[in-house]
Amino acid sequence: MAKGTLSSSGSLSAKAPEERRERILRATVDVVRTRGFAGARVSDIAEAAGTSQGLVLYHFRSLAGALDAALTLLEDEFYDDLARDLQEQVGPVERLRHMADLGAGHGPAVGDWRLWLELWVRALHDPDARETRESLDRRWRAALREVIAEGAAAGDFDPIDIDSAVIRLASLMDGLAIQLALEDADMTTQRLADLWWDAAVLELRMPR
Repeated sequence: MAKGTLSSSGSLSAKAPEERRERILRATVDVVRTRGFAGARVSDIAEAAGTSQGLVLYHFRSLAGALDAALTLLEDEFYDDLARDLQEQVGPVERLRHMADLGAGHGPAVGDWRLWLELWVRALHDPDARETRESLDRRWRAALREVIAEGAAAGDFDPIDIDSAVIRLASLMDGLAIQLALEDADMTTQRLADLWWDAAVLELRMPR
């Protein structure tokens, strides 16, 4: 069998390290989505990825390390898509509305709130998880701030204080997302986007 191809068992032993690493990360996402962090095992990830527990630990040291790296991978993809998508939107109002829709559930990471809940719980006690959480939060707030500042400069938004508006709107997204992740009967992805947008209209003093 040629190097870099899958065996009949789906083994990754002949694959290039980067391809193997990415497949382990995507398997981590699938396993944690299904079982939760507390119910997941390294052996589950290895089986889903078609590799060994030793290789999972070699690349990421632990289940926690694999989840942190998986979230970062998804976030990188999310922001690549976001940068492209925002260029297609005409003006800051449309860009902000698009961010509301993505945050509500249409993005690969920010919208996958079950994974974020797992990270938030771990961040209470795990310094590595806390660092990952802070890094990802800073990235989202920076993207939000850029659009709000653009809208303020263009006269579409009139926030009293941009930095405070960013923190409030980012925190509101998190709070609504908890209800969505918990499958609250009163919360859907569309309602999350609409409620957040209503708050943004008030916060940024946009004309309705």
